[in-house]
Amino acid sequence: MGVVAGTAGHIDHGKSSLVRWLTGRDPDRLKEEKLRGITIELGYVFMPLPDGGVLAFIDVPGHEKFVRQMVAGVATVDFFLLVVAADEGVMPQTREHFDILRLLGVRDGMVALTKCDMVDREVQDMAEEEVSDLFAGAGHASIPVHRVSSVTGEGMEDLRAALIARAASIRRRDASDRFRLAIDRVFTLQGHGTVVAGTVLSGSVHSGETVELLPAGKPYRVREIRVNEGRTQGAGTAGDRVALNLVGLEKEDAWRGSCLAVPGWLQARSGFDAECTMLPDAMLEHRQRVRFHTGTAEVMAWAIPISTEGLAPGMTGFVHFELEEPVVAVPGDRFVIRRYSPVSTIGGGLILEAGTARIRAKARDERLRRVEMLSGGDIRGILLAKLASKRWEGFALAEASRELGRGAEEIASAMSSLAADGEALILRDGSAERAVAASTASEAMARLTAALSDYHAERPLSAGLLSSQVARLLPEAPQWFLRGILGRMAESSTIRRSGDRIALGSFPAEIPDPLPASVRSLLEAVGGAGFQGWEPPQGTGSALVESLLERGLLLELEKGLLTSPSVAKDAEASLRSTFGTAGFRLGELRQALGVPRKAAVLWAELLDRLGLTGRKGDLRFLTAG
Repeated sequence: MGVVAGTAGHIDHGKSSLVRWLTGRDPDRLKEEKLRGITIELGYVFMPLPDGGVLAFIDVPGHEKFVRQMVAGVATVDFFLLVVAADEGVMPQTREHFDILRLLGVRDGMVALTKCDMVDREVQDMAEEEVSDLFAGAGHASIPVHRVSSVTGEGMEDLRAALIARAASIRRRDASDRFRLAIDRVFTLQGHGTVVAGTVLSGSVHSGETVELLPAGKPYRVREIRVNEGRTQGAGTAGDRVALNLVGLEKEDAWRGSCLAVPGWLQARSGFDAECTMLPDAMLEHRQRVRFHTGTAEVMAWAIPISTEGLAPGMTGFVHFELEEPVVAVPGDRFVIRRYSPVSTIGGGLILEAGTARIRAKARDERLRRVEMLSGGDIRGILLAKLASKRWEGFALAEASRELGRGAEEIASAMSSLAADGEALILRDGSAERAVAASTASEAMARLTAALSDYHAERPLSAGLLSSQVARLLPEAPQWFLRGILGRMAESSTIRRSGDRIALGSFPAEIPDPLPASVRSLLEAVGGAGFQGWEPPQGTGSALVESLLERGLLLELEKGLLTSPSVAKDAEASLRSTFGTAGFRLGELRQALGVPRKAAVLWAELLDRLGLTGRKGDLRFLTAG
């Protein structure tokens, strides 16, 4: 696993020479850079560490024209190496680079005071004092300053030892999380095709795996991997500098600012809510057009303060950014904003939520409460607000993890806490877990309970409501929600399942004994109709008839023509006494029962359905009974 250090500092203060001395490699790789003697593009060189790891240096340009490259370079580093020339001291780009580092949250690092061979001790002291003032003005604790010379080698070994010690103290990134890589370089190699390179921000990647290129959202297979410019076997893990050869990738498909990740995890977004801090000499106006830098990406955006009309110099506030092109970023990522023209760094901060919509005047207060909770780390409050807004559809825990940029374990723990406190309910949706607000679940259970109670009152002899009809009671609810709610109600014995029917747990499961007089009277009328069947007279309760049919106390010859199990047994007995084990045709059945042909057809079909008769060709036979 690697550690990444980023250089920073004014042009011609010796960043590249310093890195070249430490690693033996020239970070300037372009012909133009060598001719002009300045760094134009990001350079990458590596220094082995005693523990077997690697310290990767991202060498950034110092010229003001190339600050965009500088931001992309330091966006993924673990600590900084700020380079200040002893003969010039702190210069404009020193200050801007330092501001950018602070805004990106890179607060760990050290200073190399270079070119000490060119000035005497007194001038070196003055330069170091300027550095101390720079850091003190930003509220930093004392920062180690190493006086060095890339010409004489003065102090270089002490600096190397300090870098090794700092690399060892850096908290390693999470290699167990999902894979994500910020692309800062795209190039072609003869015989290999297009290669993308960047720092692995989380997780790990292996040869043969499929990764997703964003924002395009296209999957590619990793053909070959190179880690920290040395290893070509094994995995690239969090903190490593990795070059990946992707099967089928064309050079125009990827660019600095693109991202590689586990397929299906991340999405490119155009709207972000963020906490933004302005530099002391810069302000942010309402709907100001800015250059938005996050990760290795730079896009144009409109900045819209949420709580005020603007942010004053040095002020921290909440801002919604509408990007003109989508980028991949998650909550917790840092960003920098620079003025559109003239170009200069004006602020930056922390992304709180990705994929947010434009701010509506009526919802401004609600939006402000939301970002305040996010800023305060109130993950429970955010999840509750999300549950309230989602209502019946709820949300998958994996979805919340992705949208809020929090680890799956953190989301699961927060949701378990909410469930334990009675504020949420976690239900299954296939292999996934989804959450709904406890109030929504309670409303659903109350409505189902009331509906079942009404059903039992109308049909006291019914075993319960058909499961297929439950969805009509809660038309707003998706199927996974209904399944989960019914499951919870069954677990608590609020309801009882009986075959394909659902009843309240308190409702009697058995038919009343003795039967109500109205039922006995109806059954006697059906039995008295004999083999002709009985048609309910107008005014007979349909709910009662349906309940008796459901319970098997009535049988249906056809719609509207009823008989009973006892009459069916009489029909079987009559046929058995007439035919015994011999077969009989439909006409013979009609004669045996003494019914018209239509009634004979209905009885033949009913006896078949009841399993009392079986058929072979034109003949029917009584089954063994």
